[in-house]
Amino acid sequence: MTNYTVSPDNTPIKFGLNGAEEVRQNIRTIVSTIMGTCPFYRQFGIDSEIIDLPTHAAAALLEVSIIDAIAEYEPRALVTGVEVRTEGERLIPTITFTLREEEEDGS
Repeated sequence: MTNYTVSPDNTPIKFGLNGAEEVRQNIRTIVSTIMGTCPFYRQFGIDSEIIDLPTHAAAALLEVSIIDAIAEYEPRALVTGVEVRTEGERLIPTITFTLREEEEDGS
């Protein structure tokens, strides 16, 4: 079983990916999208109200929101950890995950 990590950044979207790289890109998209900004898919992304909370509360709620959003929108990933660090007033999550298919295969 391989652990993968991903953090939101400005990496351009690439088409034709598969496997872990496709899942990593999808997770990056999920955690970089503010809920309500995707037409016809308003529940997709992370709740923006988290941003206005005190840092410790926001970090805890961001972790939960990320885990829930990934479970909903990228079922191939099994989140094994979320670490939220601060840079000034910015919260920057790092998500660790495995692929469910690897879990099922026993790889």
